[in-house]
Amino acid sequence: MDQRMGTWLRRLRITSTVVFVAVLCATVALLVIAFIPRSPVVLDLPSSLLSGLQGVDGVKSGAVVDPEGTIPFSLTDPSLAQRLLSLATVLPGALVVAEVARRLAALLRAAEASDPFTAGTVRELTFIAKLTAFGGVGAWALASAAMSVLSSTVLDSGTAVKADGSPFWSLAVGFIFAAVAQLLARGVAMRAELDTVI
Repeated sequence: MDQRMGTWLRRLRITSTVVFVAVLCATVALLVIAFIPRSPVVLDLPSSLLSGLQGVDGVKSGAVVDPEGTIPFSLTDPSLAQRLLSLATVLPGALVVAEVARRLAALLRAAEASDPFTAGTVRELTFIAKLTAFGGVGAWALASAAMSVLSSTVLDSGTAVKADGSPFWSLAVGFIFAAVAQLLARGVAMRAELDTVI
């Protein structure tokens, strides 16, 4: 294997491992914090669902609260259910990122130890692409549902907020992984054709 490629594979493997460990540690910390009584829960509520914002003091004339914006609220004494719902807004996405990073680190370790241009590499990278895309969309849906239920425990009207964010980025990154997997697949096929000719 070319020394330059080996260096890049090692750097990417180390980066993936660091991301995996960091996300896993943060996830465990969030899980522990969620079970601590009176631990903070902060959520953004749409200003359109709130009343009494027309006469906000402390700003100059002409400055108003954005009717399409959000206002952060901190719950002073959240229940266990509220803390778990708050955890559920970040936990699914964190778990997807951790699993993608873990699989990438393992893939890069295998590629570093032997030939990276194999059918096994293509299969694993294709699986990572699907995990990133579909897992990211699923995590976004779960987080949005949790935020909706959490907001309904805070709002007087019980109206839940609309979905926050977008699953676009996980789909985009999944597509990039899939494109790289297809390029590798083409390279593996071309190598097999050359081996049969030679």
